[in-house]
Amino acid sequence: MLTERYVVTVFGINTQYYTDEFIAYLWEESADDEYNNSSIYVTALIDARTLVCGKNRGCDLGDTAYVISCLRNPIDTPDSEDYWDAFRRIILSIRVKLDNPAMTVTIQNADYYFFLKES
Repeated sequence: MLTERYVVTVFGINTQYYTDEFIAYLWEESADDEYNNSSIYVTALIDARTLVCGKNRGCDLGDTAYVISCLRNPIDTPDSEDYWDAFRRIILSIRVKLDNPAMTVTIQNADYYFFLKES
């Protein structure tokens, strides 16, 4: 099935205070709130990565960026605009809770396949 992958990269946050577990907690809390309001749950895969952007741009080697990937399941959410709106509300909620860090968003076309567990 054709669908979209949404990737948000969050950087410029204090990773000694905002741990990997806390970022996941914020996503789950915001995704649960969104689900309660729209019946759309945005599942995420969160990776901590090393950010390399150059000292001349104010970055230090070793700064952490969180890469949050989400894939719209067309069976669960047929309308991509509804999914985008839910995704956007979640990342804006997280951005406020993290004191407005820098973020980038990428939307990619994706082929989506899934396999059910055999009985």
